[in-house]
Amino acid sequence: MSTTQPSAAKKTLFTEGFLQDPYPIYQRFLEEGPIHYVDWGPGMWAVFRYADCSSILKDSRLSAKRSAASLLALPAERRAEFAELARMLGLWMLFIDAPEHSRLRKLMNKGFSPAVAESLRPQIEAIVDRMLEPLRRASEAELMHEIAHPLPVRVIAEMLGLSGSGQDRLVQWSDAIATFIGNPRRTLEQTHRAQLAIVALTEFFRGAVAERRRRRGRDLISLLLDIEEDGEVLTEEELYAQCVMLLFGGHETTRNLIGNGMQALLQHPEELSRLRDQPEMIRSAVEELLRYESPVQYAGRILKDDMELCGARLHQGDVIAFMLGAANRDPQQFEDPCRLNLTRRNNAHLAFGAGPHFCIGNQLARLEGQVAILRLVQEFPRMQLASERPEWAPNIGLRGLGALPVNL
Repeated sequence: MSTTQPSAAKKTLFTEGFLQDPYPIYQRFLEEGPIHYVDWGPGMWAVFRYADCSSILKDSRLSAKRSAASLLALPAERRAEFAELARMLGLWMLFIDAPEHSRLRKLMNKGFSPAVAESLRPQIEAIVDRMLEPLRRASEAELMHEIAHPLPVRVIAEMLGLSGSGQDRLVQWSDAIATFIGNPRRTLEQTHRAQLAIVALTEFFRGAVAERRRRRGRDLISLLLDIEEDGEVLTEEELYAQCVMLLFGGHETTRNLIGNGMQALLQHPEELSRLRDQPEMIRSAVEELLRYESPVQYAGRILKDDMELCGARLHQGDVIAFMLGAANRDPQQFEDPCRLNLTRRNNAHLAFGAGPHFCIGNQLARLEGQVAILRLVQEFPRMQLASERPEWAPNIGLRGLGALPVNL
């Protein structure tokens, strides 16, 4: 990794109040220039503008192999303890470059096409309806606990052909990994929990794959076992790693789409009423909610070679954060970007990233968000926030609510 420090001093990104509302801080950085060296872990470069994030994320001179860099915030003498965590994360398609990434993506695309996602709509609608049943008899609810947390893991678990038992344990393991990935100032304890979680999830899927080898089904694990393209197949270790990644990605980001989306709608009752009266708006509404309060706030890359970027001279091994949450509020790309507008046109947001690593599960996440949010809006027309101050979970990168209490 690069040890070269830029001549400019680090800028403070994580000021007081950042977690509660990062957007005024993003706006200041957007106005001050295209690239900044910020107080992120040991220090890293950050790009905020939409045009730069959109184009540079596609640059082949940048690498997604950043699992080892995630340990840089830890004391140097302790990093070796977590080599297995870095190695196992490094098997995820999310942290692999071409040509290995291209091969994995090509193999896995068959399980995540728009047609496959849309075929799940009746199943997801049935799951949501079952989850809403107890709320119909209640006067208040906590939507993160009742809907946003359990729905995505239930959907991805059913896609993977996993039984309903033990899903709470899957959520706990997923959350431990999310806390590690989403916090640049991660602690030793958070790193230790993430390592235990990824080892446990890998063992869990080792058993699930062995069972599916004995008895094929119509689930995603069976599909991945059967997929072969131009003589290429997933190795055993690759298969376990992608299953862990899919469970993590399918749960963490989608629950925050649902929670963040409902929070934003309840804070904007006029837009909420428009959606209730015009349910055909739900697709554009979810796109706007993804832009307005992005579940993933940044994407990281590492420089393969020395290069100039946005007018700054960067060096091989430097880490760059592409601030998707800021790019999605860039006034040079979006008119009146801090306004929630459910019918916004040309909404090419970056909530799912850009380039070769564009989120493979984006169609599934969109579908779950559309079904859950529209059902909640229609079923509970008098729903209101029970608290004026949102309770954001302590996670910088994966922005989501710790709780969302509402009056029904």
